[in-house]
Amino acid sequence: MTAQAPETPASLSFWARRKARAKAKARAVPFNRRVRGKDYLWVYAFLAPFAILYIGFTVWPLFATIIYSFFEWDGVKPLEDFVGLENFVTIAQDPLFWLSFRNTVVFAVINTLIKVPLSLIAAIVLTRKWLSGKRIFRTVFFAPLVIPVAMAGLIFQILLHPANGAVNDVLLSLGLVNQPIDFLGDERLALLSLILVSVWQIFGQYMIYWMAALQNVPEILYEAAELDGANESQKLWYVTLPVIRPVAIIIIFLAFVNALRVFGLVVTMTGGGPGFQTYVVPYFIYTQALVDFPFRYGYASAAAVLFGLTILVAVTIQGWFVNRADQDRRDYGV
Repeated sequence: MTAQAPETPASLSFWARRKARAKAKARAVPFNRRVRGKDYLWVYAFLAPFAILYIGFTVWPLFATIIYSFFEWDGVKPLEDFVGLENFVTIAQDPLFWLSFRNTVVFAVINTLIKVPLSLIAAIVLTRKWLSGKRIFRTVFFAPLVIPVAMAGLIFQILLHPANGAVNDVLLSLGLVNQPIDFLGDERLALLSLILVSVWQIFGQYMIYWMAALQNVPEILYEAAELDGANESQKLWYVTLPVIRPVAIIIIFLAFVNALRVFGLVVTMTGGGPGFQTYVVPYFIYTQALVDFPFRYGYASAAAVLFGLTILVAVTIQGWFVNRADQDRRDYGV
């Protein structure tokens, strides 16, 4: 037999270099391209619970609501009585639905017009370097947010009670009114009272949004403004507000869309009254499906679909503004 010749130093050098290049190439490949085979099982294992919950509590209820809207159904009997678009036609002619829709839009608009500027002012003050005790003020403003909406509604129902509510006691003791005010029983004040309670409860969340936007303004812009002789109000008007404008658009639309979903305060404070003046679309859907007998689950589903389309339009408009805001933010470098 012919003995195999030993590998020469040149051949060893060739294979060593090739192995080194292979290792370097493997290190250069991104991690997500190197994951193969069994490694994917861990990814799916972690994502599966969240996917199941999302499908079960978001995707399926959405499709089920759309399906139910084409049936005359009470939520109990078999789903058999298909009525097509009849529920939608009936809703289009229902004055209570349109009153609820108007109240919802009025609530959202006024709520946004109050809480957005006030939270911006609070954020500007709390980001000033000269202010002491910032943590205390932040905690005070943010604390109502951790209170459940239903509990906040019950608390203010007691505080605003005309007979023994603390608010009327204070107003009477100060001589500001001659007789107790029925805040939740007066058709002119009920919706406004809900708006003010909602602003108090959610105020801290938007203050945090504004503070995050203000803290991202480049310090070099303020320094340049100071060199030009700008005072605090001029820096706010000509530096801060233009820079945070892209984020401001997002915050405003987010505040409006969130305000459209008012429900808990209506249930706990007014029940839609007085005289349907605080009837909002989510509460209308709730009463049609689960309160007023006979239950009209299919009819309520049709109302939910129409209201959902309204929110979808608002979100679409918001998305368009968000895209423009992102471009503006990149232009400003923030």
